[in-house]
Parts: sequence; structure tokens; C-alpha cells
Amino acid sequence: MRSGNPALSESTFLDLASGSVVTSPDQVMTINGTVNKTGVLLLLTVLTAAFAWSQAIDASGLPTSSAMLYAMGGAIGGLVLALVTVFKKEWSPVTAPMYALVEGLFLGSISALFNAKFPGIVMQAVMLTFGTLFVMLAAYR
Repeated sequence: MRSGNPALSESTFLDLASGSVVTSPDQVMTINGTVNKTGVLLLLTVLTAAFAWSQAIDASGLPTSSAMLYAMGGAIGGLVLALVTVFKKEWSPVTAPMYALVEGLFLGSISALFNAKFPGIVMQAVMLTFGTLFVMLAAYR
């Protein structure tokens, strides 16, 4: 199968086909390790999303001037970190948590803006999305 996605280039899975010997336990990918890392990244995203939400809406429920700042900063930072991670995969232990943090800023501020316009819609979406992810992580665990 061919893909235009640089993250799925022909060399991406080259180590799997070469039959190279794993030299340390850190190089082995397990389901439990993947579930744990996903949980940590989710926690980082939720923490910064909660912070951005609290900063994006004032006491009267109206958006603040910082809402768009967090949204734009999170979106641009997320794009930059995603591109860095795609082209420098060895940096992913550092860039993945950073990506989760900036995406939390984006998601929290955008969610607060949508919730100000359409009250209650965000909580339903968040509960369904995170509920599904939590159940899937528990099932894999």
C-alpha cells in the first residue's frame, strides 16, 4: 500500500522487517505501555484544557480576550509540534507531551467559546469522547 503521509513512508516499518534484535526493554512496544502513555497524554490534555476553559470565559459566561490567544497559540503550536514529530520521530518522547499540552489549550478555549454560544453542547461531546476513550483503554488494559 502506498501513502502520501510522511509518517507512513516505506522506511517507517523498516526495523520490523529487518529482524533486528531488541537491545533493551525500552524498545519493546506493549499494549500496556501504549495504554499508559495514552492515559498520561490524555491527562496532560485535560489539565491544560481545563486551565484554558477557566481563562477563556469570565464570571458572567462571556468570552474573554485571552480565549482567541489560547486557541490560536494551541492550534499553531500543535501544528508545529505535529510536523516536528512526523519528521523527527526520535524526538517524540518530548514532542508528544508538548503536543498534548498545546492541544489542551486549543481544545479548552474553543470548547469554552462553543459552550458560551450553545450551552451544554460541549459537556455532551466531551463526556462521549472521553468516555469512549476511557472504555477502550480499559478494554485494552
